[in-house]
Amino acid sequence: MERYIQNENIRRYRKLLEEETDEEKRSTIRRLLAEERGARSRAGQATPSLRRPAPKLLRINPYRAPPE
Repeated sequence: MERYIQNENIRRYRKLLEEETDEEKRSTIRRLLAEERGARSRAGQATPSLRRPAPKLLRINPYRAPPE
């Protein structure tokens, strides 16, 4: 969901940048666009750390007595 919001913000800032003629406002929009792109790339970099390998399960042999 966060990625969707970031993409929509980026799309909106690009559209505003195309339409705006005031250089001060364009500068603000460029800054917001850069921040949103940075947030999206940071979120993309954080994703792999969330994907941890599943822990190995203990294999139990039903034909062997459990360790004491």
